[in-house]
Amino acid sequence: MSHEASARSDAESSPAHAGKGHLVGNILVFVIMFGMFLLGMYLLTWLSLDTVWPMAALVVLAFLAFFIPQGILGRADTGYDLAEGNRTPEKKASAGVDS
Repeated sequence: MSHEASARSDAESSPAHAGKGHLVGNILVFVIMFGMFLLGMYLLTWLSLDTVWPMAALVVLAFLAFFIPQGILGRADTGYDLAEGNRTPEKKASAGVDS
């Protein structure tokens, strides 16, 4: 009986999915990414063969749209371990790549 109670408390303390308990952060990231999308759509109206800056801004926005979620918010710090098949519950400070 005590085993069932401890198993239930472990299941309740661990999140059911990756986004559980991060509503404010998820909404904030969505608003930032959607704002970048709308800014990119607006910059397309300025795009012509005579001006270069709208395309340069679009390239920067596209880079940030991929870099922020994957490199900063994603699991970039554990990617090396996951690629080797090692599953660790805690995140490491570095990717573990030796030079």
